[in-house]
Amino acid sequence: MNFRFKPCTMDRIRKQIDAIVRFLEPNKEFINCHMVDYLTEQHWKHFVPEPIQSELQTVDAYLQAKELFWNQFDSSFNKHDRCPGVKDFIENTRRYRLGGSEAQGIALSLEEFNDTLLYFRKETRLKMTELMNVKKCHEVEVAAAVVASLCNAIASPGYCTDAKLEDILVIDAGDGKGYLSSRIALEHGIKVLGVDCNETNTNNAEKRRERLKNKIPKAIRKSNLEKDEYFTTMMKEDTLDNLYRTATKLIDFETNLIELAEEYFPQGNHSTFCLCGLHTCGNLGPNCLRLFHQNPTIKGICNVGCCYHLMQEQFIVDEYYNATKATDNPGYGFPMSSYLRDSRFALGRNARNLAAESIDRACTNRENPSDKLGFRALLQVVFIECGEKKTHQVGRLKCNGFVDYVRKSVRRLGLIESVTITEESLLEMETRFAAELEQLKVFYLIRQQFAPVVETLILLDRLLYLRECGYERSFLVKLFEPVVSPRCYALIALK
Repeated sequence: MNFRFKPCTMDRIRKQIDAIVRFLEPNKEFINCHMVDYLTEQHWKHFVPEPIQSELQTVDAYLQAKELFWNQFDSSFNKHDRCPGVKDFIENTRRYRLGGSEAQGIALSLEEFNDTLLYFRKETRLKMTELMNVKKCHEVEVAAAVVASLCNAIASPGYCTDAKLEDILVIDAGDGKGYLSSRIALEHGIKVLGVDCNETNTNNAEKRRERLKNKIPKAIRKSNLEKDEYFTTMMKEDTLDNLYRTATKLIDFETNLIELAEEYFPQGNHSTFCLCGLHTCGNLGPNCLRLFHQNPTIKGICNVGCCYHLMQEQFIVDEYYNATKATDNPGYGFPMSSYLRDSRFALGRNARNLAAESIDRACTNRENPSDKLGFRALLQVVFIECGEKKTHQVGRLKCNGFVDYVRKSVRRLGLIESVTITEESLLEMETRFAAELEQLKVFYLIRQQFAPVVETLILLDRLLYLRECGYERSFLVKLFEPVVSPRCYALIALK
């Protein structure tokens, strides 16, 4: 089976990983700092580059800097002559994101990938917005077509298996409410087993499938497909049930997928599988890639990961890591490649948490960092002044201003007796630190510039793992629009 695109070499991936590692190493402490300690540990002084510190010394300068960050994707960005230190910093960090000068030619656009699979490509024809928000609708339309194209390629003459399309079973790992799996079955007529460890998720997926049946005729009419023979059969009540089924199970490296297929699709002859996952959380994404490698019956994979902070790293101790939440997906999520494992490279939990930030969405929406970031940093000052030196996790809470935030936090933490401060003192403190609170928001945007760099390293590590395993037909593909769906990159491979 010939591909129209020549994948980049392992050597090229390694060189780009090296460039990103060299860039991140001196900034490790910066990207792992905690905003809670911004005021008490003087983060601005310790982490912000000197050129930026020297040009940002007033509230007006902070506001100008925020405008520059928000406009970094606009054509007018290069015309700005204000805040040259900020501009240089933004331009430098952009070099290490996917598509930047230090990470070019690795990730394919959706159009390039579709061209790669031109002879096997499946299209999305059914416009079905029911039971999904705009984000989910965008994701499942694109991902369902990609998974169907992979199945079509696996079933093509000249591939390494004699499987027909009707004999291929898609396994959706982390099925959730069944958004992707039901769409693959409905749109493309491919059998799908949605697998999720959470019984509540499975029940919700089954309820959604029942509701979906009533929406199919309307969607077919809306898409002008009433005369299409395939979609006419899809309006029959039991068709979707025959194509899409759910299971509350854990698929691990010992699972016999053929026996699993016989259990849920006894009428079929399924010995060839395609594994997919849309926003597989934490270690589940890496483990799906390992499962693809270790199970010879899985011939294709399409995986979009998320929640990098929930991965377990091999070469760092994470004091906040909750092992009980990872019982279904043990092992290490980073690093995956032998190349990074040999160097014992580590990121850190705050860096992985940062990787989930969306610069594209923040700039498009001109998102101002939440006032609660400043409230939490100020609360830390309150704790220090009251002799409460222990770091506490406040968590999310609704509040009406700084005073209300402090009162609710103290009650939640059970510190009413030890943290005593008047409302007047709190208001005076907020006024006293007004400039620093505006500065904090700029600091947040500066640190956020590292987010796509860290994510790029995580994704390149996963791609390199697939190449090290011998899969030349493995790709990193930008499936979704990042403003709509920030975790927009998929690892796609065929055996």
